[in-house]
Formats: sequence, structure tokens, C-alpha cells
Amino acid sequence: MKNIILVGNPNVGKTTLFNTLTKSNDKASNWHGVTVGVKEKDFHFKTDDFKAYDLPGLYSLSGYSNEEKIACDFLKKNKDDLIVNICDANNLKRNMILTKELLDNSYNVILAVNMINEQKGMDLKKLGESLNVPVIGIDARKAKSVNELKNAIFDYFNQENGYFSDKINKINLSLEKIDKIIDSINKNAPYKTSDKIDKIVLNKFLFLPIFLLILLSVFYLTFGWFGEMVSSAINICFDKIYIAISNFIKNLNISLILKDFFILGILNSILSIIEFLPQIILLMTFINIIEDTGLMSRIAFMFDGVLSKIGLTGKSLFSIMMGYGCTATAVITTRNLEKKDLRKRTALILPFSTCSAKLPIFLVISSLYFEHHKYLFVFGLYLFSILLQIVFAMIVSKILPAEKTPFVLEMPKYRLPYLKKIFKDSLSVAMEFLYKVGTTIVVAGAIFWVLQNFSCNFVYLAGQDFSKSILFAVSSRLAILFKPIGLGQAGIVAVLLFGLIAKELVIVGLSLVNGTSGSAEILSKTLLSSASICYFTKTSSIIFLLFTLIYSPCISALSTIKNELGLKTSIFVFVFQTLVAYLICFLTYTSLKNFSFFIAVLCTIILAIIVSFVIKLTHKSKCKGNCNACNKI
Repeated sequence: MKNIILVGNPNVGKTTLFNTLTKSNDKASNWHGVTVGVKEKDFHFKTDDFKAYDLPGLYSLSGYSNEEKIACDFLKKNKDDLIVNICDANNLKRNMILTKELLDNSYNVILAVNMINEQKGMDLKKLGESLNVPVIGIDARKAKSVNELKNAIFDYFNQENGYFSDKINKINLSLEKIDKIIDSINKNAPYKTSDKIDKIVLNKFLFLPIFLLILLSVFYLTFGWFGEMVSSAINICFDKIYIAISNFIKNLNISLILKDFFILGILNSILSIIEFLPQIILLMTFINIIEDTGLMSRIAFMFDGVLSKIGLTGKSLFSIMMGYGCTATAVITTRNLEKKDLRKRTALILPFSTCSAKLPIFLVISSLYFEHHKYLFVFGLYLFSILLQIVFAMIVSKILPAEKTPFVLEMPKYRLPYLKKIFKDSLSVAMEFLYKVGTTIVVAGAIFWVLQNFSCNFVYLAGQDFSKSILFAVSSRLAILFKPIGLGQAGIVAVLLFGLIAKELVIVGLSLVNGTSGSAEILSKTLLSSASICYFTKTSSIIFLLFTLIYSPCISALSTIKNELGLKTSIFVFVFQTLVAYLICFLTYTSLKNFSFFIAVLCTIILAIIVSFVIKLTHKSKCKGNCNACNKI
């Protein structure tokens, strides 16, 4: 097996090239620091087998950040392997700093200039002759464009004579001379258009309105008419499949209990959650488009000033955005952050993110009383989760004081989204979701059905008397704790408990408890009826949404936090978030019982203003020793 190590600055397309070479589908983005560890995969070309290694981005072999140190250590241990140094055709001068270090340290280098399609007419042959290494122009997204690079790799391992035969890789050129060579082979201005757009997007007065408008547009398209149209069209197919399978099971020569188990326990569990797959895919697709265009780096840059005041940096924003897909994955991405305390502060606020698993809950419950403005209500929940993250980050920064961390960020060109990549990423989201449905959701749904349909004496209840079930016996004892926040129904408590396994199980549980066929539309009708086991008033629906938004993350996220930060931290997250959820819901429920919804919102805004004013008054600025206000000069 012949080893190839992909090396380069952050955001030059290493992971994209890795995916193209090995036919993988790892996360790649127009964003800094996507790779958090060394990835490896085999591929075959011509007569040889190769193993490709994708390293985290690095600017120098000295290694400053955590991911740079991982990359540098790996390179030191594998100095004799072939290095494919990926550079961005639009940033060749800056990328050459690392290239020169690699050559000066006698690494075997092939230079792959990515995004060459954006810099037509570049004389790479002249650059290769000057550096005494093969220089190949590629578009890492396209397999055909990478063939020349594959041939160069094959030749390195199979030709006796070539660039590496005499091991003369060390060059005597200074960086200034290399810069002059690059200027002579490239007359284009790579960032001319991007700079013009940035004058608008990065304007300190226009940025926030533009950012909020983009977010609101995403939510409107996902949960408004477009999302509902797409979802309805796909759900017709799901309904037909459900009817066909349930009819097949009904005609089987098996006992009634088994028929009910397969139809009501398993099939209903799958359908009740899979209906929301289209809108989950839409939301993640729009987020991927924002990343792919280069906007995400701009958002991180503009928010760095705000984030630094609460002990975070602009790089933390990547993990926070990942949290809107999956909290567990987001916690892993904190490995990219330079300082240990920064990683911990970022990881601790991630469970407050609104992960995609909560979307079905928001869509079903908000449609009960806020159908016509559902997308605004969901948008408000997302904004509230951001507010919680800010407040909690402020608290954590007091407990874990932040060190001053330099903020280094790649600012990529604006690009049109690459549709093939967007499609692959969306397909990956769909496959992960379906895998979770086929494993965790099915198993937990089946257990939920058994607990709901069997009494403590193991008598089959056939869904007729929930009060005699095992599930009721447990949840009814805990219901007394939830009465002060308006969620004292045993059925609601039961689904919240199962939501600790996976948030998708909240909707599965509501569907199973109310005995619906799995359709969200039918489920919504039962949730409005006081004759149902689980039902919601306008007040309790708001409280339920707030509680599911805030309370403890799922077992998978807690397990990841344990692996990254330790058992004590994961227990703290579980207890703290549940208590915060309870406190906020108690205050909201008390307010809504005694005041109208709008008065409660107004009181919350006034309280927030008072708190921020008090914080401002009590904040002690650090003495800089340059005034006569005290004796500390």
C-alpha cells in the first residue's frame, strides 16, 4: 500500500480532493477547519493501491492551533511518504509559505493548484520549473480534472527517473522571489468581485439586517408554502407505502398482538417521524448553500467581536452552526479550537442549539395554534435558543475566564453553490436520518408501544386503557413534578422521558399514546381534543415547545460530551439544562396564566433590558494605568 498525504492551508479543498480521489462523502465546506482529525481511505489507480490521508489545515510546520499540531505530528512521523500539497489558485502567495517549508524540510511534494478553473491562463509549468516539483492544476470537485494528478502520483511511485530521483527538493528561492514568479504567471485579480460584494455585506450597518433577512428567508422557504408543498408531495408517497405495508401485515396469519406490534408499534413509529424528512433536508440544504457561497466565513468574521465579549471567537460559530444539524457532531468539531478552555466554553453552550431532531416537534406543536404564522414561530424559537447560548456563554466565561485568542480566518471567494456537492450533502443528511429511524427510533418506538399496551401484570391492553399500562404507572408518579409548569399529563411526561433517548421520539411517543396512524395531520387533530390522552391548550403548547427546546440533550450528545469533556461535565449539562428549562417554563406558565401572551412577551423584554442595564452598571472596567482617577498610575 502506497501512502499519500493531503496537506494544505485551511479551506483550500483538501477534503473535497480526498472525497474525489477515494469516492467518499466526508463533510467538505467553503469554511475554515472542517477536518478535525486525520482521515484515511484506500483507492485504486491503474495497477496500484493507495492510501490517502486527509490532514487538518495548517499554515506552518511549527503548528499553533490544535488541528495544526495534529497535522504536524503526523507529517513528522511519515516524512518519507508522498505529500500532495493543495493550494488555492486564488491565494497562491499565502499558500507558498507552507509549500516552501515542506520543500526546505526535504518532504516529497507534488503541488496541486486547486480551483484552477477560476484562474485561467496561469502558467503552472513555469512555477513547477522554479520550485523543482510537479505542479498540477485541478478542480478538486471533478473526477476528470484530478486524473492528471493521479498520473503524477502513479509516476512518482513507478518511474526511476523524475523529480524525486535525486531528492533535490530544497529550493534556494526566497518567498519574495516566489511571489514575483506568481505575479508573472498570473495577472488576474481573484477577489475583485468578492471585494465589491463585501463592501455591502460587511458594512457594519447593513450586515445584521442582511443576516436576519437571509435567516428569515431560509425559514420561510423551509416551513412556509414551499416547504409544505414539497413535504406534501413526498408524504403522499409515504402514505401509500404505509397503507400497502399495513394491509399486507393485516392479511398475515399471525396473532393480533403481533399485528398491532408491527403496524402500531413499528410502522407508526417510522411514519410519524419520516414525514418530516423533506423539511429537515430543505433546512440543511439551505445551510449548506450559505456555507458553499462563502457567507459563513463572513458571518463568523462579523460576529467575532460580539463572541469575544462572551469568551468565544468567530471560529466557535462553525461549531454552533453545526449544532443546528446535530449536537453530538458539533461537540466533536470543537477540537478545531486552539485553547482547551475555549473548546470547553464552546462545547458547553452547544446543547442549547436547536438540532434538526427538534424540528418535527416544533412543526407539529406550533401548527396547533399558530398554523398561519408557523415559520415565524419556529424562527422565534431559533432566535430564543441563540439568546440562551449568549446568556449561558456569559455565565461560563465568568467561571472559565477566557484567554485572549488571536482570530485567524480564511475569507474565501464568493462562489456559486456546487449543485453536485449540495446534492451529496443533502443525500448524506437523508441517509443519516433514515439510519437513525431504522435503528434508534424503531427500537425505542417498539419499547414505548410495549410499555403503553401492557399492564404491570403483562396483560395486553390493546391501547384501550392507558391508565393501567406500565408506562402510565411510571409517568404518572413523575407528573406531579411537571404540574407547576402546566405539563402534568402522564402521557406528556412519558414522551418527554423518551425524548432523552432521541428528540425524534417525542413525536413518535405522542403518535403512539394517542393511537394515530402516524400522519402529522391526524396527530394534530388528536392533540387539540381534550378527549385524547395527550392534548394541548394554547398555553401548554407554548410551554411544551419551550421545554423541548431547552431541556437535556439526547443520550448521543451527552455521550459525546462525556468523551470530550468528562463524565462530570455531561452530568452537569443534563442537570443544568433541565433545571433551566423548568425555571423558564415555570416563569412563562405563571405569566401566561395571569397575563395575556403579549403582556408576558412585553414583560420579558422589559426584564431583559433591566438585566442588561444592571450588568452594564456593575461591570468593572480593567484599569489601564493611564488616567488620574485613582492612585494606580
